[in-house]
Amino acid sequence: MPGTMHLKVILFTTCLLVTGSLSAQGIIAGEYYWDNDPGTGNGSPIVAVDGTLGQALEQVLAETSALPAPGTHILFLRVRDDNNQWGPAFHTVIEVLSGSLLVPDIQVSQGEFFWDSDPGQGSGSTLLAFDGNYDSALEAIHLETTSLPSPGTHTLGLRVRDVNGNWGPVFRVVTEVLPGSVSFPDIHVSAAEYWADSDPGEGAAMPMLAADGNFDSAVEAVKGGNIPVPVFSGTQVLWMRAQDDDGGWGPPFGVVVNIDTTITGTVAIPELNGNAIRIGPNPTTAAQGFDIRFNDPASFQVRVLDVRGRVLVDRTFNGASTVHVPLDGLASGTYPVGIRIGEQWTWSPVVVH
Repeated sequence: MPGTMHLKVILFTTCLLVTGSLSAQGIIAGEYYWDNDPGTGNGSPIVAVDGTLGQALEQVLAETSALPAPGTHILFLRVRDDNNQWGPAFHTVIEVLSGSLLVPDIQVSQGEFFWDSDPGQGSGSTLLAFDGNYDSALEAIHLETTSLPSPGTHTLGLRVRDVNGNWGPVFRVVTEVLPGSVSFPDIHVSAAEYWADSDPGEGAAMPMLAADGNFDSAVEAVKGGNIPVPVFSGTQVLWMRAQDDDGGWGPPFGVVVNIDTTITGTVAIPELNGNAIRIGPNPTTAAQGFDIRFNDPASFQVRVLDVRGRVLVDRTFNGASTVHVPLDGLASGTYPVGIRIGEQWTWSPVVVH
């Protein structure tokens, strides 16, 4: 029929096989390597920017104390999912410049935190270094606050400053403050005890002493009194536990020690260049210090370090057989003592009560 148009419609179809819902996969590990593949799982670990690998998409950073030689190199990265399957390696070309192998001596000098609104750099609440001192490039930190925000969801912001006075970026984490968590119970350590090997029962072990002379804080530095009886020479497990002011004992903490029952106030250390040395008294006090005795007069250097390796005492003696080393002002603890004759050093621990 004139003027009539005919359309032909073609239906396109395809078959799909639905095998089940997709699983929620996360990244549980990552690694990187330079130039040559060491094999899956054998590279250097990469770190999640947010501190944990647990998402399907992650921001990661690679930390290395040594870069390849200056020049053009290939950096490879790959990750592993929660089914333990490694993905393909992603790579990029990087030019390592001369001088980039030298890492500056960067230290954290200060930290602060704030809730929700940023008060500005330097105006937040002070963060405390976990070891009591900001002196490293990486620091474990903790915050103390007598009052938390109102119950509910809040954003906690943290940032640190380096020794050049530069503040880093703010790290934020969402925190839920639960009802009742705003107030803190007044907890104190009221007693502590220790024993070797077999537990005599709560309250029946050897009493420990507070380093400041009084158990009155939630965190206390403690020291031993008399040696637990009976005591046997050799390797044993030394156990300690503390009691709160409600009379409840905490769990025991154990450490393996080698007990020497022959020590009578001085500690013999190995011969140094054929000259026998003795250090004593050990243990000692800061006011008393200690003496170093040589069988034969010698010229030598003495260093006393703290547990972080910082030099507290550094003295040189010429042609002496007995010298006194003062420890005025040192806190209670164990201090490595080094003695050098010529280029040879030998070290021994000295305990200060």
